[in-house]
Amino acid sequence: MMGPIGHKWYEEDGYLKRNPDWGVSDSPWKAGLVQAMISKNCLNPSKITEVGCGYGVVLDELAKVKPDSLFEGYDISPDAIKVARSGSHQKNVRFHHADLAAENGYQTDLLLVLDVVEHVEDYLGFLFNLKSKAKNHIFHIPLDLSVRTLLKPHVLLEQREKNGHLHYFNIDMVWWMLRDTGFEVIDWMYTKPVTDRITLPGIKQKFKKSLRNLSFSMHKDLSASLWGNYSIIILTR
Repeated sequence: MMGPIGHKWYEEDGYLKRNPDWGVSDSPWKAGLVQAMISKNCLNPSKITEVGCGYGVVLDELAKVKPDSLFEGYDISPDAIKVARSGSHQKNVRFHHADLAAENGYQTDLLLVLDVVEHVEDYLGFLFNLKSKAKNHIFHIPLDLSVRTLLKPHVLLEQREKNGHLHYFNIDMVWWMLRDTGFEVIDWMYTKPVTDRITLPGIKQKFKKSLRNLSFSMHKDLSASLWGNYSIIILTR
């Protein structure tokens, strides 16, 4: 089986074999983050598109809230799009097996790029191609680089081998990346890793969760830099 480099890892079944649920368990949570960002900034998009939509659950959840809007999902994985088409029950959602970044002339009001940038070989070229396709963009980007992951590089290797992360960012690197590709940040916030959002078994895990949450409540930037596994959701134009 080939490694995570290249479209074939997604076009064939490399990613699917390692991640059979395609991140579905986090999709309702991500949809809630997107809807909160839309509401907070008084956006009213009539067309919302997601690149790298996977099984399409984020769009399906958003479509329930905004039945008058059109939703389109794009993914280069035929397996993901097959599941998305069979699973969506919202009439205002459509799915396409295509590379949106390569679609000339495509336009939408709001483009969702949720946990995708870190998977793309040429992520700067990818962002340049997406910039003109929407008035606003919402990104969700993991902050894999931290003191912990620098001391334990096997954590980054796991992200690469299992989840296909080719690039690793801290928050400053995200700002540089967006600035260099012409995006203007309107709003953003940290999002917590799943281990800090669920009930964990075992005293040791509960202690670690409590320590992380206490650290995060006291100093978000420092906590993200020390512990890692946080992400950021960003609204741009």
